[in-house]
Amino acid sequence: MWRDIFSYASNPEVFFDAVNLRSQLVRAGISAENVSPTRLDEALAGLGEELETSRATWAAFWSSALNKGMRAELLKVVIAQSAPLGLSLGAWIQCMSAPGVFEDEIHLQLLRLLADDVGAFRFEASRPDAFRLIARRHGLSEYSFTPRDLAAVRTIEETMFRLPGLICALSRRSDAFAPELVGFDLGFRSVGLLAAWRAAAQLDESPEWIRLDLSTAQGQCFPAKHTPLTLSRWVADRYGTNPQLEQRVCDGIMWLRRGLLLWDRDLHEQCCVAINPRLAMAVLMQERARVASVYHQDVKLEGKSIADWFKNAAIDPFPFVDAVGRSWLVRPGEPEHSVLLTNLLNGPMFRIFREEDLALIKRWIESLAQDTGKGPPEGKGHMDVALSPTQSVGQGDALLGPEPRTIREAYFLLQGRALAPRTRSFAIGYVRFWLTPSLHSIDKTDRSLPSTWSPGSLRTWLLNAHDKHACEFERQRDDEPPSREAVIEQTLQLAPLTLIDGAWLQGFTDVSLASTRIGSPLFNTYWDELGNGEYKINHPKIYREVLRAMSIELPPTGSRDFALDERLHEKSFRLPVYWLCLGKLPVTFKPEILGMNLAMELSGVGGSYRTARRFLKHYGFPTVFVDIHNTIDNVATGHSAWAADAIDAYMQTASDYADPEVE
Repeated sequence: MWRDIFSYASNPEVFFDAVNLRSQLVRAGISAENVSPTRLDEALAGLGEELETSRATWAAFWSSALNKGMRAELLKVVIAQSAPLGLSLGAWIQCMSAPGVFEDEIHLQLLRLLADDVGAFRFEASRPDAFRLIARRHGLSEYSFTPRDLAAVRTIEETMFRLPGLICALSRRSDAFAPELVGFDLGFRSVGLLAAWRAAAQLDESPEWIRLDLSTAQGQCFPAKHTPLTLSRWVADRYGTNPQLEQRVCDGIMWLRRGLLLWDRDLHEQCCVAINPRLAMAVLMQERARVASVYHQDVKLEGKSIADWFKNAAIDPFPFVDAVGRSWLVRPGEPEHSVLLTNLLNGPMFRIFREEDLALIKRWIESLAQDTGKGPPEGKGHMDVALSPTQSVGQGDALLGPEPRTIREAYFLLQGRALAPRTRSFAIGYVRFWLTPSLHSIDKTDRSLPSTWSPGSLRTWLLNAHDKHACEFERQRDDEPPSREAVIEQTLQLAPLTLIDGAWLQGFTDVSLASTRIGSPLFNTYWDELGNGEYKINHPKIYREVLRAMSIELPPTGSRDFALDERLHEKSFRLPVYWLCLGKLPVTFKPEILGMNLAMELSGVGGSYRTARRFLKHYGFPTVFVDIHNTIDNVATGHSAWAADAIDAYMQTASDYADPEVE
């Protein structure tokens, strides 16, 4: 079940029913009613006590393991089994930013925290990327896959997906669980480097371990005197001004506390398996029992067919392990002379075991030269129970969620991040409705992209387009400006569009996308549009200042009042709704988003922004909005250039899979 939830939640476009999610939390043993402290400091103190206990346990365990010469094996177990969590770092706040809160100070700071977690302005520099580097350094590249691919790695225990799966699922419903996710964030940053990782880091020279400490900044995203921990506390304190919200933040901290306790216990159990050869062999036998019981009917061991031994091993594998240890199949202490690892593997059992399985069997045979005792190891409780039954995990009833009836209603409903099934159907239909007419103009205007792509061709096209914008401006620079009233009216009608500037890129805040070669320039553009955490340079805020200079005060963008404001024409919502729909569908419409992004970032540079500046200045209105866009969107090092970089990265990937030309 947990593996399925993790896999499903790795898709940025999925939806979870909030009621079902709460029941999953209860089933997982993470949520409990009426047991959370009501104050932040009290909740954090409990988390701190749990942390100290965990650190002491892991320190003692590692000391014992080192005495047994198991350092390398343990490091591999810790890395492999903690991969789902390592690749989910920061995911709990990945969907907090949305158009309806583009001007909200709290959400701007949450986005700053996320920007540091995903390594803003650097490729493949996220905290999950740091975990990937650790895995690869230890020859464990199969544990450095994308989250969706990682779910298919069956050597990771089901329970190790429980906490990361629920984290990713909750993130998809930030509209319903925002205070709890703020609690998750504060809790993770208060914990710092998890106890198991801290112990591993003390024995391993990989420099990336420190980047898994969420209390420590990765880059330069934070204002003076702030760290990820202090900024996360600042956000939580803002929620704490409301007692009900503070309680929910505390609930989030307690959810994390219980989740980490279970995660820590499960990881410790996997490590115990690794350092106990008999226990590890029992786990291997139990894993293979169902498949192996179909075969071996004609081979006897102590008077019983091996097929029957395997059937019994599905429930209790230890008698079978001990019987094999007493049999002719192995020579205790001499794996190189044991039939199990020589004749059988090169014959009837060819390709049955993986390399790590063979290493395990070798260690077990070596250990048989010593008297390790019989019976299940102390503290081993999960060998006699099967994995949790698989349950279907989906986005729920296809009729969940509202379907917009008007363009204004669509604008309002699409202000958040969650996309219920019916709303998603509308979004997909609206995007296709918008795209269909555009197909007829491809290659038919001077604004069309090159008909074929090759490395460098898009940059040349970009510079040529910029030259055209400049020439157009020069031709029009002496034209009479429109009337003052016309300038004001145009500025007002652009408000639904401009106050959600960058909305088409919101899906690229996903941690699985934000640091990739394609996603990084898109995330960086999105973060720039919102001011990089600085409210004074937040683009929607700057645009509102232009409106106020024109004596126009509009309601908050995410409110229903904004969408219904009669001063705004209905047609002024058509393109913004297209943006909002695209932003919710970064996987389904990735190529279209890339093209849209280039079009928007290039649209005013060198031409219409300069013209708009001339008109605004003529009537004494602020020009800072068009000024900042004419620089930040520039075609050399700005958003237009980044847009071209993202397309080049996408096209390079696509061309790698294209059929080679046949001459």
